[in-house]
Amino acid sequence: MSLVYGPVPSRRLGMSLGIDPIPRLTCTFDCLYCQLGKKRLVVSGPEDVSESFPSPEAIVEAVRTAIASYDHIDYLTFSGSGEPTLNPRLAETVEALRAISRIPTALITNASLLTRPEVMAAAAQCDLVLPSLDAGDEETFVWINRPAPGFKIGAIAEAIATLARKTATWLEVMLVASKTEETNTHPELIGYIIEEIKRIRPHAVTLNTCVRPPAEEMVEPVPEDKMQTIRKRMEQELPGIPVVVVPKRTATRSKLLREEQLRQEILRTLKVRPCTPVDLSDTLGINPAEVGKYLARLVEDGRIGRRVQAGQLYYVEAKED
Repeated sequence: MSLVYGPVPSRRLGMSLGIDPIPRLTCTFDCLYCQLGKKRLVVSGPEDVSESFPSPEAIVEAVRTAIASYDHIDYLTFSGSGEPTLNPRLAETVEALRAISRIPTALITNASLLTRPEVMAAAAQCDLVLPSLDAGDEETFVWINRPAPGFKIGAIAEAIATLARKTATWLEVMLVASKTEETNTHPELIGYIIEEIKRIRPHAVTLNTCVRPPAEEMVEPVPEDKMQTIRKRMEQELPGIPVVVVPKRTATRSKLLREEQLRQEILRTLKVRPCTPVDLSDTLGINPAEVGKYLARLVEDGRIGRRVQAGQLYYVEAKED
C-alpha cells in the first residue's frame, strides 16, 4: 500500500504531497461523482473497519522519504482514496508531521465525522481544512453523497461551522450536471446550500465540478457559464465570504529523474485520479511527448487504461477483473 503520492499539481493547493491514511477505497460516503468509482467499503466510522490503519510512524517515514526527494512541496495533504478522518490516530499523525517538517498540513474531508470530538480535534490541528458540502437538504445529500447510515446534512453543516471557528476552512461545493436527474445546480437547491453557508461562515467557498471523468455516468461536469452564474449569486447572497470557481489547471515545479521512478509515479497518481497527459507532464516535470512514451507502454502492459470525457483523453488506473 502506497501511503503517499505525488507531489501532484492541485488546483487549490499548488504542489500537494498526498497522504492516504486509510485502507484503500474505504469511506463514509459513496459519492456519485467520485473519480475512483464505487467505494469498496462504505462505513459509519472506524469501528466498522476490520483492516488495520497505517500508523503515524509509517506515514511519517513515507513523508520524510518523499520530502527528501522533491525540491518543492506546498502542502502535506491528507486525502487519498477515501475519507482520511476514518484513521483513529489522525491527530497523532498531524503532530508527528509537524515535528519533522515546517510544510503546512491540509485535510480534504467530506466532513461526515467532524461531529465526533476526536475528529474535530484532529482537523483543528491542520493548517487548512477543505470540507465538502454538496447539498443543503437531506434528499439531495442522500442522492449525491450516498452516505453510510447515521449521517445527517444538518449535523455535518453544524460541525463544519464549529471547525471554521478553530482553523482556516475553505468549504468546497461539488456541483454536478445530469441529462436525466435534477441536480444540486437547481436554483432552489443552490438556495439551500447558501443558507447552510451563511450558518457555517467559512473563510472561503470553492465551487468545483467533476473536471476529470467520474467513474459513474449518471453525472457530468457543469458548464463554465453555469458555474459562474452560481458563483455570482453566492457572492451577492454571501457578503464577506470569497467565492471562487476552482481553476482547471495549475503549474508545477516538481522534477523526477529515473525511468522506473517515472513509471511508478504515474501509476501512483492514476490510483488517486484520472489525468490527461498534460496533467502528468506538469506533475513529473517532463515534456508531454516523453510522458506519452511511458503512457503507451503502461497501456500496452495492461497497467492503465484510457477514457474520453467531453472530447478530452484521460488515463486511468486499470480495473481488476
